[in-house]
Amino acid sequence: MPSAGAICPPQIIPLREPYPGLASNRVDSSTFLELYSESPGAKIYFTTDGTKPSPFQRIITGREVTFKYIAPFTLKPGKRTLKCVAVSRDGMRESDVVTKTLTVDDIGFTTTTYTSTSEYDSTSTCVESDDDKPRSRSRTKPRKKGSPSRRPLQTTPREAWAASNTQIDRVAGTSGYDSTAVPEGPFNPTNYSGTQINVWGSTSGQSMQVNPNGTVTMGPGNPTGASHPNTQYGFLTEQMIKNCKPTDKCLTVGDLRKALEDQKPKEPPPSPVKAIEYPVYKDPPVNAISPGKGEWKEQILHIYSHMLEYAKGHTDFKIKVSEPKMGKMLSAEMVDEGDGYRVSVVLAKPGVPRGAVRKPPKVKEAPPPSTTKRKPSTSSTKETKPKPKPKADPYFDMETENLNTEGTVKPYPNFNAEQDCEVLRSAMKGIGTDEEAIINIMAYRSSPQRVEIVSTYKTLFGKDLIEDFKSELSGNLLETVKRLCLGPAAFDAKELRNAIKGLGTDEDVLIEILCTRSNAQIKEIIKKYKEMFNKDLEKDIVSDTSGHLKRLLVGLVQANRSDSSEIDRNKAHQDAKAMYEAGEKKWGTDESRFNVILVSRSYAQLRATFEEYRKISKKEIEEVLKSELSGDLLRGMLTIVRCVKNKAAHFARQLQKTMKGLGTDDDTLLRVVISRCEIDMVQIKEEFEKLTGQTLEQFIADDLSGDYRKIILSLVVGGPPPESSAKSGKAFVQATRSKTDEQLDEEVKMESEPVQEDPTVTPAENFNAETDAEVLRKAMKGLGTDEDAIIGVLAYRSNEQRQEIVKTFKTMFGKDLIKELKGELSGGLCKLATGLCLSSADFDATMVKKAIRGLGTDEKVLVEMICTRSNAQLTAMKEAYKTLFGKDMENEVGSDTSGHFKRLLIGLLQATRDESKEFDRNKAKQDAQALLDAGEKKWGTDESRFHTILVSRSYAQLRATFQEYAKICNNDIEDTISSEMSGDLKAGMLSIVRCIRNKAAHFANELHGAMKGLGTDDDTVCRVLVSRCEVDMVQIKEQFQRLYKQTLGMFIKDDISGDYRKLCLALIRDENAAKKK
Repeated sequence: MPSAGAICPPQIIPLREPYPGLASNRVDSSTFLELYSESPGAKIYFTTDGTKPSPFQRIITGREVTFKYIAPFTLKPGKRTLKCVAVSRDGMRESDVVTKTLTVDDIGFTTTTYTSTSEYDSTSTCVESDDDKPRSRSRTKPRKKGSPSRRPLQTTPREAWAASNTQIDRVAGTSGYDSTAVPEGPFNPTNYSGTQINVWGSTSGQSMQVNPNGTVTMGPGNPTGASHPNTQYGFLTEQMIKNCKPTDKCLTVGDLRKALEDQKPKEPPPSPVKAIEYPVYKDPPVNAISPGKGEWKEQILHIYSHMLEYAKGHTDFKIKVSEPKMGKMLSAEMVDEGDGYRVSVVLAKPGVPRGAVRKPPKVKEAPPPSTTKRKPSTSSTKETKPKPKPKADPYFDMETENLNTEGTVKPYPNFNAEQDCEVLRSAMKGIGTDEEAIINIMAYRSSPQRVEIVSTYKTLFGKDLIEDFKSELSGNLLETVKRLCLGPAAFDAKELRNAIKGLGTDEDVLIEILCTRSNAQIKEIIKKYKEMFNKDLEKDIVSDTSGHLKRLLVGLVQANRSDSSEIDRNKAHQDAKAMYEAGEKKWGTDESRFNVILVSRSYAQLRATFEEYRKISKKEIEEVLKSELSGDLLRGMLTIVRCVKNKAAHFARQLQKTMKGLGTDDDTLLRVVISRCEIDMVQIKEEFEKLTGQTLEQFIADDLSGDYRKIILSLVVGGPPPESSAKSGKAFVQATRSKTDEQLDEEVKMESEPVQEDPTVTPAENFNAETDAEVLRKAMKGLGTDEDAIIGVLAYRSNEQRQEIVKTFKTMFGKDLIKELKGELSGGLCKLATGLCLSSADFDATMVKKAIRGLGTDEKVLVEMICTRSNAQLTAMKEAYKTLFGKDMENEVGSDTSGHFKRLLIGLLQATRDESKEFDRNKAKQDAQALLDAGEKKWGTDESRFHTILVSRSYAQLRATFQEYAKICNNDIEDTISSEMSGDLKAGMLSIVRCIRNKAAHFANELHGAMKGLGTDDDTVCRVLVSRCEVDMVQIKEQFQRLYKQTLGMFIKDDISGDYRKLCLALIRDENAAKKK
């Protein structure tokens, strides 16, 4: 036995019948091996080549050497030395290394029939310590007696993975089935994808038996021969569910909608104001024609007077204008349309930043058929296509065809090069680097804006920005940022130079750039290549390539492809016939004929040529090229053909190749993403989803990691930068210092307006509490539980409706619904389902009681429950606590906490925060100075000053205080709290600040923290989903995707499983996430 706290060494158990006279270490290639450790929660890693398992360095030189044990597996024939080690769940402890040498015979090697009911032979297993020296001997776990005798095999038994050309019959005599190719490696794992599939139809750890009817089962014999479901939970999830215990008590909860109405502050009666005489205002006169001649004020008054007159006669317009609250004017435009003037005005919407809402594309209605007869036009009628929007850089407008494409990275509307340079300088100054600040600048600026930032940075600080990046960043993040600092033509020229210089040539880069760029773009590349490297691109290509590929690339560098959009059908037929005779009809291939046509004809003409070729040959041109050509020439011509047919689909295929299989081709991934993110990335993402059945964002999130993943996803997703970058950190400080008090006041007023909150769970139509209670009773009655029926009721009813269901259930059946759910469900599903049956106030009170009950206190729960709630919610929570537990919540919290953290929580529980929208700029300056004096200017920290201001001031007043603090301290309040405070006090104060700035983003961050890494914090997930699904879950989902470039539904799908996942996805209304590949 190991010492206290140690990990038990794993055991290696062959799952087979005992064979008398057969050595215990002799198995065949169809025998499954099970690894088992008696330590709960331990993970097992093993090798099959005799090397010591290395759990933290499983891949060496691109090959997986150490494997993680998931389920029983088989070995390939030969002598195999199996070494395994058990590691604790936190990875801090590991067991001794266990070694077992097995002789594996090929399947069917032994044909003699054995019949035995004796126990397995004891097997000698070598246990090694960390220095690989033998220390002790242990015995494998004996198998049970009485196993049925093994039948003689009529045919060769099936392997876990048989060779693709072998036909295998089932043991029971049924028809054969398609075999699968044996994967590379010395053993046959049950599954490589991570989903545990047990080919014997039972969970791992059970014994194998042969039933009388000839079927093979695991565990007790199954007389009917029915197979069990062949899907298991993951190892960590299974252990987590086993160890989770339901709460000892179940308690009930109150009405969310009434609580939300109660929390709305009641407006005090207006104080009597002395009557003030105001001058009588008169509307401007309505004149038929405005004066013009530069009198702009008179012109605006003329528009205003006619708008008033128009509103009097049009009720619909008057109602639409009178209802919403509008902010300042953001933009205005006046356009002369020939027969009239169009005046467009855009006003700010309080609480909704400009650009935060993604607008659906406008669908133009077809004009009504005209009754007047038109004269037939002499020219052929053509459909008018919408003109594509101009791109940020002229280089991007030089595409071969003027298609209506859209990029994801667009010019930043509030661009200020000097301000961005200050943010980048601050991010790289001092100890450490703020990678997030760098990403929020470089990934959300257009190419011309980034080039201007590089130039301005050198002007302001006398340093080269790329060199500063090299000293602060590393790896793929550095390579991405360096490439983003270049203009598009310079980027292509730099890539071509890197492909040519040095030993060898990267033909793939030459093909990707030269075969996909237009004539104008190639000319710009040649010019920039000469300017940057003082070399001739054509000469470099000639010296580094040869044969037909050289002729193809040199022909493209001439930039003489026809740019005409006209089609000549006769010429297309002639070219198709010429290619047919040079290829399929000829012994050998005349590559020069293909080269002439593919390099010189326009894209429109080539499409017609491909159609004619299909008529002649009955084959697609791609299929013909693959049969006639090979190597780099084939790749080059295929690239041209695919770009002619669909350029976005070609780049989608390239992106799939970069991330398919083991490893990632980072160079190609960066080239495609950076070169296309401002041209047609929207269309590439659509083609990628058609090609793979999965979004490009999800593909990248699964394949990349760290800050590299963040910046690539930012370029692919696009949109405005995260709000957190503008409302906190160095960007917030720089933006605040450059604004006047009037501008800052306007910002505070806008942010203090009520923010639109959209729930995902809404009241169900045609609600019937008795019917729902019957459904729940039926789902939990008898053997087994119908979890889908329970989810179908609880996830699609509002809190008020669920409360009525709880009461009706008790009235009809005399049972407590929550106790019934606890008896039928387990794990995270039980926590979430029972939490939904409580009212919001009762749920919060129950969570607080759970946090302070027993030994120790869960301060994280207290921070979330108390620091993020309003005055009305805190009051309702205290009343519910008194009702449910008969104790004062304030006294209970005070007895379980201490110090400044205790004072912070007690202060918040008084529920006396000013909730008005008014603020005083002078008072904000005084508070900001007091915070500076109590923190950064003081030796030590006066926590009480921070406490007084953060607990008592209104949200509007605190927003103004944070602005003033950034101006006088040149630092953000969050950074100051992080450096001056520690522990639970820091967590509490940061929660208050983040909820003031963006509550939805705060809860999105909580959900991400609960699910990232190994394991899942089910308590946090349940708390956030239950408390926010009927408040602002729509905004939380939007903030989650904006912050982490991945939908909340896909994140839940990857981290949670089973019915628990179904309920979570139903609450956020993203049920389709589980169906995506």
